[in-house]
Amino acid sequence: MPKSKTRGSLKEHRKRVTHRNNTIKGLKRKAQEEYQKMFNETMEKLKAQYQNENGETVNIDTEIISDEINVTDAEVVTPEVNDEN
Repeated sequence: MPKSKTRGSLKEHRKRVTHRNNTIKGLKRKAQEEYQKMFNETMEKLKAQYQNENGETVNIDTEIISDEINVTDAEVVTPEVNDEN
């Protein structure tokens, strides 16, 4: 890179680039935190609305005890075919 592109010494240029990158990282982190907060609030509202409408709760945070699925435990669902043509 030519000297004119660095606007001063290379050390000053690196300092400016580091500062710029840190500023961008901070803005991204702040935006992500705001988005996550908004998402969590929306999910809580939807859970409350669903609970009020249906009178039941759904626990999404349940822990999977076993990954094994037996064929006898599975329910076979066949899609309905509508031939209206």
